[in-house]
Amino acid sequence: TELKLDNLMTGMTYSFTVAAINSNGTGPDATMVMFTTIPDIQNLRVSEVTSSMINVTWDAPPDGYTVDAPYAEATDSSTEGKPIRDPSEVASSTWHRFGNCNSFREYRVFVRLSETGGNEGSYSIITARTLGKPPTGQPNNFSSIPNITFITVRWSAPDLWERNGIITNYII
Repeated sequence: TELKLDNLMTGMTYSFTVAAINSNGTGPDATMVMFTTIPDIQNLRVSEVTSSMINVTWDAPPDGYTVDAPYAEATDSSTEGKPIRDPSEVASSTWHRFGNCNSFREYRVFVRLSETGGNEGSYSIITARTLGKPPTGQPNNFSSIPNITFITVRWSAPDLWERNGIITNYII
């Protein structure tokens, strides 16, 4: 028999005991069991961002815990749902650099503590947006409508994935 206890707080110590019950009453308690839930990553923060890279840092984990390989996922469809992962299984320090990010995209970065050789904790998540860079696409549907004393010029913005930031102006 078992009971799963949900929604426990991370990094907290809990103590439990169990006793059997039948129609004649309650038996003796089993020996008390104490355990501490896996703590969260502490002070997860973005320390550097470029148009193609996000660097995150965190405090060193407590003794007996390791940091799983962090990964990042774009919050839009720019990476076609493929997360950016580190090829190593365990982060060896208190930081990680995600390269090959798309410019001007928002990413969720996931970092998790696990017991050394044991249970996995929950992910700590931070969000970061890469910087923009000049547009790589040209304006679309460029056309002109002449009149006797003036001309009207029309166009539409470059495709979303080629803007690399917020278009603030145009040069004619």
